[in-house]
Amino acid sequence: MASGFRGVIPVLPVADVDATLNYYRYVLGYSVEGRHQDEAGQVVFGSVLCGQANFYFSRTNEPIAANHCYVFADEVDYLCAAFKANGAKIVDEPADMPWGYRQFTLQDLNGHIFYYFRFSGVE
Repeated sequence: MASGFRGVIPVLPVADVDATLNYYRYVLGYSVEGRHQDEAGQVVFGSVLCGQANFYFSRTNEPIAANHCYVFADEVDYLCAAFKANGAKIVDEPADMPWGYRQFTLQDLNGHIFYYFRFSGVE
């Protein structure tokens, strides 16, 4: 059995990698870590990082089904307010969940759903 896992980096399909990288940078505050162009100069792949939350984006011409990702965050209420102030689409406001999380839900410009959470009772 493997041990010592360090994290997971999902690869999310997007229609426009450049627009997605700009959204994550300017609306959500992530840093853009990578950008790859094809032979025609079109950006087809990119990555962002914020703390230990790392996401890859890959351009697709296919319809995009929403992916769901949970992102651990220290300050859920503050983060939600900051995202909202920058124009992010907040689907659900911060709330304490019966399974022991305080979380809010964000939908990005591609329709992907992100649950930013912390364990309840932890500030």
